[in-house]
Amino acid sequence: MGTGMVGRVAGGLAQQGSRLTCWLPVGVALGIVGYFFLLAEPSCGLRLTMGVLALMGVVLLIGSRQMVAATERAANWQILAYCLGGGFLSVGSGFLLAYGQAVRQSPMPLLPMESVWLEGRLAVLEPLSGRHEGQRPGWHIGVDGAVFDSPWYEGMAPLQRRVIVTFLPRKEQEKGLLSGLAIGQAVRLRALLRSPSPPLWPGGYDGQRAAWFSGRAGAGLALSPPQPVTLPHESDFVTRLGSGLAHLRQRVAQLIETTLPGQEGAVAAAILCGETGRLSAETRQNYAASGLAHLLAVAGLHLGFVMGLVFTVTRRCMSLSQRLSAHWPCREVAMMVSFVAGAGYVVLTGLHVPGLRALGMAGLAVLALLLGRRAVSMRGLALICLALEVMSPSLVLDVSFQMSFAAVMALIAGYEAWRGGLLRLGGHHGRQPPALWRRGAALLATLGMTSLLAGFATLPLSMAYFGVFQPWFIVANLLAVPLMGVWVMPAGLMALLLMPFGLSSGPLHVMGLGIRFIGWLAGNVASAPLASWPVPSFPAWSVGLFMLGLAVLCLWQGRCRLLGVGVMVGALVTVWLIDRPVMLLVEPGPVLAIRQEGGMRVMEGRPSSGLALQEMQRALGWRAQNIGIPDCAAGLCRLRLRAGRVILWRGVDGPDEVEGVSCRDVVLEVRLGDQHPLCPSVRQLSAEDGRREGSWAVYDTGAGTVRLVSDRMMQGDRLWAGGGQFQQVTPFPLAQAE
Repeated sequence: MGTGMVGRVAGGLAQQGSRLTCWLPVGVALGIVGYFFLLAEPSCGLRLTMGVLALMGVVLLIGSRQMVAATERAANWQILAYCLGGGFLSVGSGFLLAYGQAVRQSPMPLLPMESVWLEGRLAVLEPLSGRHEGQRPGWHIGVDGAVFDSPWYEGMAPLQRRVIVTFLPRKEQEKGLLSGLAIGQAVRLRALLRSPSPPLWPGGYDGQRAAWFSGRAGAGLALSPPQPVTLPHESDFVTRLGSGLAHLRQRVAQLIETTLPGQEGAVAAAILCGETGRLSAETRQNYAASGLAHLLAVAGLHLGFVMGLVFTVTRRCMSLSQRLSAHWPCREVAMMVSFVAGAGYVVLTGLHVPGLRALGMAGLAVLALLLGRRAVSMRGLALICLALEVMSPSLVLDVSFQMSFAAVMALIAGYEAWRGGLLRLGGHHGRQPPALWRRGAALLATLGMTSLLAGFATLPLSMAYFGVFQPWFIVANLLAVPLMGVWVMPAGLMALLLMPFGLSSGPLHVMGLGIRFIGWLAGNVASAPLASWPVPSFPAWSVGLFMLGLAVLCLWQGRCRLLGVGVMVGALVTVWLIDRPVMLLVEPGPVLAIRQEGGMRVMEGRPSSGLALQEMQRALGWRAQNIGIPDCAAGLCRLRLRAGRVILWRGVDGPDEVEGVSCRDVVLEVRLGDQHPLCPSVRQLSAEDGRREGSWAVYDTGAGTVRLVSDRMMQGDRLWAGGGQFQQVTPFPLAQAE
């Protein structure tokens, strides 16, 4: 690198100043993503390399601090050493943190293949009314420390992972069946369990990885209602505390449901105590299609409303007393009271990760205000992000983590750029108090800019994870968010304060009116023309590239930040340019689907749910070119590819022998049953391959060949994908003596 180039690079880095420290969580995230992108667990040599890289970063950071920059050239090299040291340290540390979290997880047990009685402590009890279309009302039940009551599992240790089951009672059992149960209580039930599911298609959502890091052992269907029992060991203080909080949430949800039956009460329960099980499929769909789904999930928006209201009321009440105003720091006291109220709200709503993340950011803002610093800054956001990455590196792959930090980062960067314009619009630079119309215009401009910045920062992520593009989300948020802040949340907080005295009915009815208007708005926006456009699936690398471009745009100072826009646009454009499979063989099933002009056609089997069908459509892409229509006759189907080659397939009940088959142009034969090959000389794909490798995707290379990719090829040999890490509970009772 020439001296002039070194000077220009160092000069550009020096202009960033303290903003360079904001890149540390970005480097840690790159190291974490690097671990998850591997196709096998890192070898000892790779782990040692990452450790050496982190150690080199420490050495460079210490050396750059102690270097005496006597000349301009030495100063340039000092800046480069400082930045390289930070980059090496963050990337190496992120990789090692992710590996450490993965190996610290409890072993994944192999669950019994048959129905079994299990006993454990009730950890989750949520209603599932209307959660899935066509599903009768049911319950979501989680059991910790499960023990299987069966001769085959005599003397087994309690499972270290949580078992999740769904209980669908009969109509005569629906009322009052589970009313006597409480969180933390020992229960016994009969269930049919299954291990975490692999991706539905190669590159899709990995349920095994999610279960590995979330502490779940598997899921299943409860064949009997949970019955209270007495276990020999008593629960500890933490368990009893969690049980008490969960019981409090249930009690609040029941009071809300009694006062506000229907979906108004379900939305109120979701906002005030985090209980989302009573939300119907229609309500979820309307809020999601209108871009208002974030109003149903307790996160930074709700916490901001709670703390802002408590701060305003507390400070106003203290200002009414001349003695308090004269002798007490009313502003600081109000901030502390608002933070305590926000912490209580997060606890009441279930201590979910988005709420905890927002509470950490709020705590940092309160601390900054108490010390006379800026309340919200990019360095504060970077500190919270870095702390969460260190505590749980797998959060980097979580959609809520990505969306919340993308929104907050865009808001901070936007307000930094346009703060002066907003102040001038509001008339705050003049000596006279601003006019009412100026303050109103500034408020509307602030709300509009907030919706635009947060919406455009999270819209690509919403498209990537939920498969839809919502063009009317800005209009819906401009109306719904202010209504939530000035009507719904104040009434809800008043109801929570009056619940111990039995006087919450009035505020809840006021809250219900506001929720009804928001629901009306969500329904009308969701039914508007072009309210929800389906989009194809996003590869993981395109999401990472978009987040990196957004970081460059928001964190870098200077004209070079516009390079981030190019990176973001490139990440989105490539989604429509990448190659899509022409055929999917999905396990279990098997389900065979092919891509046709303008959509998808299921040729064999049937997807288990509408979500599976939607995921298959996204995997194949919503539009196709030069894909022929399958020709099926005598139990044999043919699909002609772009170069004139042919794929043959037979279904589960297809004939074993077919007369007059020409194998001249065949490049792949798919057999879903136990038939013999018709063209033994070509590549074969059978049901046995699906059971061994999971789902398969078939790509047309355009050169007369096909490319096959399986789940195992995409997942690799990872801890969560099996590979000897699943521990089998001994299925036979031990002998009394040998």
